[in-house]
Amino acid sequence: MNKKRLRQWMAPFATATLILNTGYGILGPDAVASALPTERHNSNLTGLNIPQSHTKLATIQGRQIPITSSTKLTTLTGHKPNINQVMKLMSTQLVTSNIAPADVSNLTAIPTETTKVNLSWTNPSDINFDHVKVVNVTNDVYVDNIRSNSYMMSGLQPNTTYTFRVKTVNKSGNESLGTTVQVKTASTDAPVDKTPPGEVSGLTATNIGYNGFTINYILPKDADLSQAIIYLNGTEIQKTTGTSYTFNVLNAATAYTVMVKTIDKSGNISQGVSIPVTTSSVSTDIVPEVTGASVTSVNNYSVTVSWTKPSGISTVSLYKDGQLVTDSTGSSYTFNNLSASQTYTFTIKSKRSTGALSSGVKLTATTNSTSSNSSEVSNLEVDSKSGTWIKITYDMPSRAERVKIYVDGDYKGTTTSESYKITDLREGRWYEIKVITVNSSGRESSGVKISERTNSDGSYSSSSSSSNYEKARDLMRIAENSLNASDWRSARDAISDLPTGTRKSDLLDRLEAIRNRALGTGSSSSGTNSTTTTSGTTTSYTNNAVASYSTSFTLTPGAKTAYVDGRATTIAQAPKVINGVTMVPLRFISERVGYDVNYEKGTKKIILNRPTDGKQVVLQVKNSTLAVYELNNSRNYSTSITAPVIVNGYTLVPLRVISELSGYQVNYNAASKQITITK
Repeated sequence: MNKKRLRQWMAPFATATLILNTGYGILGPDAVASALPTERHNSNLTGLNIPQSHTKLATIQGRQIPITSSTKLTTLTGHKPNINQVMKLMSTQLVTSNIAPADVSNLTAIPTETTKVNLSWTNPSDINFDHVKVVNVTNDVYVDNIRSNSYMMSGLQPNTTYTFRVKTVNKSGNESLGTTVQVKTASTDAPVDKTPPGEVSGLTATNIGYNGFTINYILPKDADLSQAIIYLNGTEIQKTTGTSYTFNVLNAATAYTVMVKTIDKSGNISQGVSIPVTTSSVSTDIVPEVTGASVTSVNNYSVTVSWTKPSGISTVSLYKDGQLVTDSTGSSYTFNNLSASQTYTFTIKSKRSTGALSSGVKLTATTNSTSSNSSEVSNLEVDSKSGTWIKITYDMPSRAERVKIYVDGDYKGTTTSESYKITDLREGRWYEIKVITVNSSGRESSGVKISERTNSDGSYSSSSSSSNYEKARDLMRIAENSLNASDWRSARDAISDLPTGTRKSDLLDRLEAIRNRALGTGSSSSGTNSTTTTSGTTTSYTNNAVASYSTSFTLTPGAKTAYVDGRATTIAQAPKVINGVTMVPLRFISERVGYDVNYEKGTKKIILNRPTDGKQVVLQVKNSTLAVYELNNSRNYSTSITAPVIVNGYTLVPLRVISELSGYQVNYNAASKQITITK
């Protein structure tokens, strides 16, 4: 059959056309015809050979069929062959799929010695997965036929950065593109840590059902702790920084052994703690499901769901992405501390008093994107002021419909203008002014802030008449008179913004003197004793005096509300998770753990000094090297970290680095996504 004749008899069978996906495009009837020999074959279709280098999939009537060069269209007699014949002939010559399996996940690399790096990962669940291949990209060396989920790469150079690629391979030898990880081997100058971390404690099993259960435990407080490793019957299941894990899809009435080991940043693994757990028998009692389950509210960082409990059920168990969050006796619940622009699956399971659970009703919701909010105003500044009013100006973004004005947290008004006059103010007083944009959908931005003081003599003036130094000095005087923590922080922030010099040094000395007065045992200038009183776990200071360095913090990535020593406070820039590392505003964390902060705008270098122990820490924006100088111990060293970055005008630094250098312990709760820092 010639090419013209082939196109003619293929045209009526448009929905049954043989299409070849060669990896370079789709071959339709014309392309198939061009692949045929040029000589005639007397209405017979014979010898269609597919070049092996181009072979991927054949698509017949919407079905994708793998083929190779050994696949041929054998002789079909007649001028109008039936497509069922084609499919029948093709199906007898199918070969094993040559599609590469999915890549590994959770790839980590930990330097264990100066010449060794331990790689670990989670293998894919593809049915055609066979083994993995580890490639040392730096030296073009590879190790094949690895059938475990870890490998110790040896023979490396000390203090050298390597890139490794882990590829998956199927039974036909097809390789995936692979997943890469970069790691630096230990330096010969640094002592090698070979001590494993402490064990977890309080390992227990809860919510034991016929097909699963949840384990809970407490992580040790080792400063170099990396994560916990969960095992089931000796097989590694998960690496996690959380304190709980839920096993699913298990067998009923079956005994299991759960072990939890810990691993530190040097790759040392503990012996592990284990407990036996036996799943319950399958019950004939089918627990009824909730009804009317729905998502009732979605925000940037939270989702609210509601439901109606069935008769006889007083409690439901709530899960987020398969992990138990809490039990509830209500009819609605808000999942907080979520990430913006992320899709979550929430499951509501009815729970008997015996602990028996229903299969659960699942709901899916995607949190709002922060980018969908109105943009912020720009060029916010004070235009003019008097003793009783302050006029501000700003540039509104194109997406903003109007702005809202707040003064010291109180709403003042709404306007579509690019200027606003705030009236009824007091003479000689500092005010915090915030401008929030609102778009046509009613979404509000986080807001931009500016601080300004009204004139003390009631006269009119422009903003240029008050220098930064005068502002800092006035705030210092207020703090000296009140010994109030809020006033002290305002003075501290204003002084920190001053350029280095004698005047700044004098103000810093006075700032430290205020702290000493507030923490002393004598009386303050107002006659109020400044001794501390304790109620429960929260320490409160009489007259809200300046507190010593904070001993506990609770933060949540993406949230601007944090808790310092049990008190709620607002962070100007919310913590962010960047490449798996939690980054926090520099001043928020460093000054609260005892460091004085100096920032060089030209070099973007950050110098942290802690007078109490003579320690100095030096970082730099977009530089992954951290230097530490322990002046009292005459010891210096440097290490590699996630480089500090600037977000929305705020310098963010790695939370764990700053906290642990200061002797603080950092723990992360995977269920609540909360970070707890304790002294």
